[in-house]
Amino acid sequence: MRRVGRDALALASLAAAVAVGTLAVLSALGGSSPGASPAQAAAPVLTSRSVAFGHDGVVVHVRPNGSACFRLRSGASTVARSCAAGLGASEISYASSPHAVGGVAGSQVRAVIVRLTRQGTVWATLRRGTFYAALPRGYQARAVVKVLAGGARRTFTVTGSR
Repeated sequence: MRRVGRDALALASLAAAVAVGTLAVLSALGGSSPGASPAQAAAPVLTSRSVAFGHDGVVVHVRPNGSACFRLRSGASTVARSCAAGLGASEISYASSPHAVGGVAGSQVRAVIVRLTRQGTVWATLRRGTFYAALPRGYQARAVVKVLAGGARRTFTVTGSR
């Protein structure tokens, strides 16, 4: 009788180990686990990172298809968000709010400048493929300028929070 109990315990331990191993492999491959919701299974996140700029920051989620969704946070609050279908080495994608402008930048982007109302300018801080610029009180973003490694610039008009 003892041997049967010991064998049953060994078999149960093996089954538990196989289940945990399978769950770990599925999780590492981005597959769905038995408890995953249909939304999680349909849109697995390949990478996710949060880049801090003082108390503020940019949170980026890159999906396996290359699309990137990001949000700007001020403290614990989300102040703006956007998504980009794909981001080339010389491209940026940004979101703006009345308080900040930020987003993601390709590897060839060397600077991002935010032109403000009333002739002001703020240089965004670039860090780990993201950028962020807090707007001074009383100013609004009117344009975002990307500066590439060779010095080429491209200006994007900001038409309000997006």
